[in-house]
Amino acid sequence: MAWPPYSGAPAPAAAEGMIIHYDHAATFELKGRPGNIAQDVINVGSDGVFVATAIGYGFEEQRARPINNPVAATALGTTQQVTPGAVPLSKVPLASLIEGFRISPRFAPLVFNAEANQGFSDQQFAPDLFFGSEPNRSVLEKVKTPEDISFFFSIVDSSSGREFQDQPAHNLASLGKSNGERPFRLLARPLSFLPRSTLRLQIAERTEGAQGTLFIVLYGYKILGAAACPEPVVRSWRDASQSNLAEPFEEPDARAIPFDYVTTFELTGNPGNLVEDEISVNVEGGFMVTSIGYGLSAEERDVELDVPSGIISSAPAPEGGTRKVFDLAQLPLKAFPSSALLDGVRIRSNFLRAALDVNGILAGQFPLELADLLFERLNRPEDVSFRYAIFDGGTGHELQNRSLNNIAGLGIANGDRPFKKLARPMSFLPRSTIRVQVEERFGRGTLYIAFQGYKLLDAGPQGGR
Repeated sequence: MAWPPYSGAPAPAAAEGMIIHYDHAATFELKGRPGNIAQDVINVGSDGVFVATAIGYGFEEQRARPINNPVAATALGTTQQVTPGAVPLSKVPLASLIEGFRISPRFAPLVFNAEANQGFSDQQFAPDLFFGSEPNRSVLEKVKTPEDISFFFSIVDSSSGREFQDQPAHNLASLGKSNGERPFRLLARPLSFLPRSTLRLQIAERTEGAQGTLFIVLYGYKILGAAACPEPVVRSWRDASQSNLAEPFEEPDARAIPFDYVTTFELTGNPGNLVEDEISVNVEGGFMVTSIGYGLSAEERDVELDVPSGIISSAPAPEGGTRKVFDLAQLPLKAFPSSALLDGVRIRSNFLRAALDVNGILAGQFPLELADLLFERLNRPEDVSFRYAIFDGGTGHELQNRSLNNIAGLGIANGDRPFKKLARPMSFLPRSTIRVQVEERFGRGTLYIAFQGYKLLDAGPQGGR
């Protein structure tokens, strides 16, 4: 027995008019030049009508900035080599120590021995390496602090010529904060796009120096199987599907219990690395997804330093007697755990007074007992960045037109937001699969993506949604 559709929705054949959750995204490469214009086009597929119910966005910032050669060396091609583990902090710009720096992921195989343990931790420094003087050969890089961005945007339905604003709209006024710390904006009424129609989006940059990829996403659902029908029929399906959206989805003769399916991914911190996980829906009954959430479990943020004995000395203690101190400017990179240098480290803000002398240079007598409290890792759950794609194995459909940025598709990474609620609950058949692919951008740890909803017991969908 097939499940009845939503109240007020059409009742087409089993293979026609099936409704699935779907996101359409446009992307823009920001140059960090105010006034720069960028545009993209969303093409609605030929497999059905797309109904947009909400809109949101997110900015995948290119946070890495090159640090020019931290060591005075001769031109490339000479025999002079520099041992990376011996580079002292005095050779790293002070601004990078305060804001954050790391070993560039693309140079990590050169910085550490290939024969050493290939895990993220406990790797050994290579015996020698030339630090190039040009930015594209910089082994160390600064990690910029994330910032909110500002831009103007406009949207035009190319198939009908309709504009959706009387003048370009400001992102904060129309969409909220760029870090995802807000609910997604619900449209006043669902907006429908016929098969093969297009949507043109244009943005004008306003933030100096903000470089990266901007995602603007329309959230909604697709009515599949409508592509081959006459347009009046398609419009009647669309209009019926938009009615009574607020009514709950009810199934007869089924016992529903709250249930979450969770996918997990081990993020390695290597940008561009692809990881994949698959959920198998069990045979007890169908699974209804109503919302999606995610979070990153990262290791401790402390950095334990292995201070070389050669830079440790004694100095008078304020309370009398002596205490162990060391010259912070001479602290070498090999004193840091390799995992911390790959994550990125910075001086804790509440230790800046102790880390700097009155003349603004690194302290020559920093207390040894405070060494393990001085630095913190940049690998924070709230800064994780990745792209994801979801595939419904039961129907063979992707649930988005391209991989989505986590902020744009799911909201802020620290959990300080409502869970992303689907426009309509989406059902997965017993024994079907949900496959999720993640492309790493920034951050390391265990990533959890949770499909929240309820399980239908004693009965299950048999061919419709």
